[in-house]
Parts: sequence; structure tokens; C-alpha cells
Amino acid sequence: MQKDQNIVLNQSYQKRGAERLLSGLGVILGMGFLLVAALFFKVLGMQGAILLIGLPIGVAFLSYLWKRPKAGLWLSLVMGFLISGLSRYVVAPWGLSIDIFLALSWVIILLNEAIKVRWSFANQDIVIFSLVWMGYLIFEVVNPAGNGLEAWFYAMRGIGFYQAMAVPMVYLLFRSEKDFHTFLNLLIFLSLFGTAWGFKQQIFGVDAAEYRWLWDEEHHEEHILHGVLRVFSFYSDAGQFGASQAMMALFMGILAVGPFGFRKKLWYGLLAIVFFLGFAISGTRGALAVPLFGGLAFLVTTRNFKILAAGISAMLLVFFILKYTFLFQGVEQVRRMRTALDPSNPSLLVRLQNQITFGRYLADKPFGGGVGTAGYWGARFNPNSLMANTATDSWYVKIWAETGLVGLAIHISFLGFVLGKGGYLCMNLEDPQKKYYAMGLYASIVGVVFSSYGNQVFGQMPTGMIMNMAIPFLFMIPEWSKKS
Repeated sequence: MQKDQNIVLNQSYQKRGAERLLSGLGVILGMGFLLVAALFFKVLGMQGAILLIGLPIGVAFLSYLWKRPKAGLWLSLVMGFLISGLSRYVVAPWGLSIDIFLALSWVIILLNEAIKVRWSFANQDIVIFSLVWMGYLIFEVVNPAGNGLEAWFYAMRGIGFYQAMAVPMVYLLFRSEKDFHTFLNLLIFLSLFGTAWGFKQQIFGVDAAEYRWLWDEEHHEEHILHGVLRVFSFYSDAGQFGASQAMMALFMGILAVGPFGFRKKLWYGLLAIVFFLGFAISGTRGALAVPLFGGLAFLVTTRNFKILAAGISAMLLVFFILKYTFLFQGVEQVRRMRTALDPSNPSLLVRLQNQITFGRYLADKPFGGGVGTAGYWGARFNPNSLMANTATDSWYVKIWAETGLVGLAIHISFLGFVLGKGGYLCMNLEDPQKKYYAMGLYASIVGVVFSSYGNQVFGQMPTGMIMNMAIPFLFMIPEWSKKS
């Protein structure tokens, strides 16, 4: 009898719920939603419909982020890998997603009282350097030689804004060893995805969107040499792909010889081989600096003379083979690397001539030609200018051209401080595993810093976002055993 009464009560409850849905207020809300949906579709077309469908997803995402602002920085790293590839398939301002995720995380940190942070953790020299650099970039807004506020806004993001947003956030929220391993595993997964996509291009060729990017957008001259594709995967170009893969190959190679268990060493060793092959199919000469200088940094920080001597001997042997022999000349990637050691290479001569051109133009401009006047943004906002029509190639030439000798001095000082302090940290760590994680990070940073002389590696995605997280992670390794 009691069971029958419960059934009747449940049916009554369901009936009352349906009645409420069909009540005056329910009908008005339903009609209102349909009216808004029709308006969105009429004004924005299919994009409006997609936007409307995405609203509840967006609300759910914001709710998740409100409790876990760390996710904003993780998503920024993921988008750093994907934005160039996505833009070849769907035209949208994908790059702004990084700004949005970082900004949302900071807003939540400031507004959500449940997120407890100790602001003293951000009182770090690297944070101060990053904020000073960003302050100088803000000063560049008034540079009379610049292209205006819009060009400045788009260009300054990769140069310093992301760094100023990410570095203190890592210090505040990502203090545990678990956070570092999440970072490491995310790098491995995304880089492996890049390697797989690269081999897809190498073996099966490019797809329709990539073909359009190569030929209709005129990237074929730098990516198809003598009929051979320089693989670029879903990265911005082959140079960025090659440098990123070389960095990961170096990092994994160092961990493979570290004080870890057999399975972990084997895993890291296999990853090093895979990433090295990814580097090889990119045909990138400038990325040779990553294993060269990064490997040398690792050998020095080991403070082991025998290992240092063996490593330098191996590097000299590779240099001798590339410079003075024709071994492996039948391999296109080796031929491409060999040209990097030719002082009469036409590409090198053009780069040197471009630097002379910049030197003349910047002779009376200690603060540079203005952020957003060179490279892609210069071509977009002032296509007929000398800055836009002279290739910067090097990251440091770009910084010099846009921010002058003053800006270059600030930026080089920051990087020099990172390399000096990082090397000291690595040499003085006593815990063997911590030491190898630190040396792997440090060697990767050194490799990227030096390879950026040949290409704009340091500020391009995903390497720029990786560096913005790797640098503070490196300096927090000694703190893992301490309570935060």
C-alpha cells in the first residue's frame, strides 16, 4: 500500500513539473530562447548557431576554471602548440585564446577568495625581470616610429606579455613536483603528436589545407627545397618544428642517462630517438644549435671532467664530419645541415646584409623602430616600410629592430641572468634525480637561447610558452622538498 502511494506521489510530482514547464512563465522563457536563437542565426548565420550551442559549454568551462585557475595556464600551453595548425583549417583569431586563458586565470586568482595564494612566492628576481621587460614594452607605445596601438598590441604579446602573465603564475600556483611532472608529460604528449603529424606529412604528403598554406600563401619557397618537403607538422614553420623537436630530443636524451629505473630510462631513450627523427625531417639548420649548445651546457653542469671530455670529443667529431667530409651526403637532411657550416652560404650572406640595413636605419633610434613594425605585423600594418620589407630572421635581430639597443640590452640581460643562475643551480643540486631534471630543463633553455640567433625560436609558439613555464620551473626544483 505504501509503495502504491509513493508511485502516485511521484506521478503527481512529475505532472506538476510538466505543468510548470507549460505554465505562462515556462512558455515565455521557451519563446524567448527561440527568439534569441533565431536572432543569433539571422544576424550571425551558422556562427551564431554555434555560438548559442557553445554558451552552456562556456558556462561549464568557466565554472570549472573558477575552482581550478591552473587549467588556464595548461590550456595556454596546449593552444601554443595548436594555434598555427588550427589556423590552416579554420580562419579564426586562435592566438587570442592564449590571452583569454591567461587573463581568466588571473581574474580568478584575484577575485575568488577560495583560491589562496601567498603573494610572497612571486617576489622572485625572474618575476621582476619579466615585469621590467613588460614595462619597457609598454613604454614602446609612445615610440614615434611605431605603427600604432593595434600593431603594438598584437606584436607585444609573444615578446613579453605572455611571459609577464605566466612566470608569476607558475611561482604562485605550480609549486609541487607533481606540477612539474604534469608539465613534462604534457610536453611529451604534445610533442609526440607533432612528430606523428610530421611523419604523416613526410610519408603521405600534405593535405588540402596544408597545400593551400604552402602554395596559395606562398610558404613553398622556404619549405620545398629541391623538390623535398621541409616538414613543418602543425607548427608555424619547419624552423619552429625542428627547434622544438631538437629541444625535446636533448631533454629526453639527458633524462635517459639519469639516475632512474630501467623502464623509465628506456622510455626516455626511445623518446629521444623519435624526437631526433622529427628534428631531422624538418631540415632545419638553425636547430643544430639546440643539441650543440644545450649539450655543452649539460656536460659543463655535470662537473665530471671525463664526461665533459667525451662529450666535447663527440661534438668535434660531428662537426668534422659535417664540415670536412661528404659522409651521408646522400641524405637530404644531412646535406641541409651541412650548409649551416658554410660561411659563403647565400642565405647567411643575405641575413648579414639585412643586419647592415637595420644598423643604418636604427643608427639614430636607440629605442628601435617600434614594437609591431617588423616581420608579420609590420607587413600587415605598414607593408611598404623598410622594417616590414627587411627580414629579421633572428630573434635577437627582431628585438633589436623593434626595441632598439636599449631593449636588446634589457632582454639579453634577462637571458644571461637565467643562464648564469640556472647553471649555478644545476651544479649545486645534490639530489641526483632533481639534478637531472634541472640539467634537462637548463640544457633545453640554453639550446633555445642560442638557436634563436638563427631563427625566431624563443618568442614563437609553442617554444615561447614552453620557456615561460620552464624557466620558473627550473628555479623551483630546489624547493620541492619544502612545504609551500
